[in-house]
Amino acid sequence: MDLAKIEQLVDLVSRSRIAELELTQDGTRVRIVKDGAARADISAPPTAPRGSDESRITRHEPLPSPAESSVEDAVVPAPMHGVFYRAASPDEPPLVEVGSRIEAEQKICIIEAMKTFIDVAAETSGVVLAILAENGDEIEAGQALFRIGPADSR
Repeated sequence: MDLAKIEQLVDLVSRSRIAELELTQDGTRVRIVKDGAARADISAPPTAPRGSDESRITRHEPLPSPAESSVEDAVVPAPMHGVFYRAASPDEPPLVEVGSRIEAEQKICIIEAMKTFIDVAAETSGVVLAILAENGDEIEAGQALFRIGPADSR
């Protein structure tokens, strides 16, 4: 990963509402943490094997749900600005559908930002109640992507 791309990522994080971004590419791990001023830590992956999906999963806290939904519902926000994809590739089925039961840490969508694909994982287990973005949509950081209800809600 070149320095210009890292600088772009730092700029992207500093302009967005996400607090942390971690990527691994070609054996190099980049972790950008925002606490007042963004900083970047670059190193080889400590335990994840080269190309490991685990090192690229973005995790986030659920936002409060909209007023019309149950207090137990969770909204999955976009961790960053990019293009929303429901499937891992155009010829594969969507990762989840409305009504799908999901587990915490399960990959539910992919966001492309600066030609890098970021896996987004569910923070909690439950049932997908709504998919709030269309495949291929340009999305903003913090935009609601999914509404997840408790597993017994369906």
